[in-house]
Amino acid sequence: MKSIVVGVDFQNQSYAAMKFAVNMAINVNCYLMLVFVNKPDRSKDIFQRPKDKIYEEAEERFQMLIDKYEDQLDRNRFSYKIREGNIADELDRQAVESRAEMIVIGTHGDSGLRLFNSSGAFQIVEKSSVPVVTIKDGAQISNDIKVILVPIDATLESRQKVPFTVRLAKTFNAEIHMLAMYHTKVKMIQDNIISYTKQAAEYLEDNSVNFVVKSIETDDIIKTTINYSEDINADLISSMSIQLSATSNLWKGSFAEQLITRSHIPVLNIQTKELIKTLSR
Repeated sequence: MKSIVVGVDFQNQSYAAMKFAVNMAINVNCYLMLVFVNKPDRSKDIFQRPKDKIYEEAEERFQMLIDKYEDQLDRNRFSYKIREGNIADELDRQAVESRAEMIVIGTHGDSGLRLFNSSGAFQIVEKSSVPVVTIKDGAQISNDIKVILVPIDATLESRQKVPFTVRLAKTFNAEIHMLAMYHTKVKMIQDNIISYTKQAAEYLEDNSVNFVVKSIETDDIIKTTINYSEDINADLISSMSIQLSATSNLWKGSFAEQLITRSHIPVLNIQTKELIKTLSR
């Protein structure tokens, strides 16, 4: 991994994202690109400054952030950039320009869906061309990643997150917990869950990753996922950005969107890409 892009708006939730990103950079030996998107929002204190002072203020705060973490990560591995435009678009463009393999962002508020008070976190996840880690303000952030939860349901996308997750697991020597969730009595769907779980397990075995498989029947896969993640003290939950929820939860939004909203454990959101599809077969 060459670099990680960190969305920063100098609010509490982006500081949580910063802490996670620094820990990641230390372990994968990569660079951090800190990005502030200058999209006026009067709810944030930085935009209380005169317009012509925003850049100067942002640069000062970037330097303070780097000062805070330089005892953990060499200053030469930090860089920062101020961009103009739509937050989701600009973070993705920066990831492409920096050849980053991951974006880390913070969420906050009761819904958990507002990033920087101006753009939905899920919109960033949807638009990104690389995996996005979403971290709720007040999230449980470990200095190391030892346990990763991988929920498995009946969607094909459910198993496509495995290859990238395996890369992280091997880097951190982490154990993967696969949670196969049966949210329907329909045999064909249950057979798909069994098949996808078996294929994922074979992939983990082939890559010499320690793993645990648990099966459970549930009417609420969001609640079950979150409860199980807390039971096993997971450090990260691996999700697909378009993974569907059980029918009983559809009115609340997609599985990934609900997970971003409700999880107090960092969520790794992986997009469906042809490369991932190929690797997971």
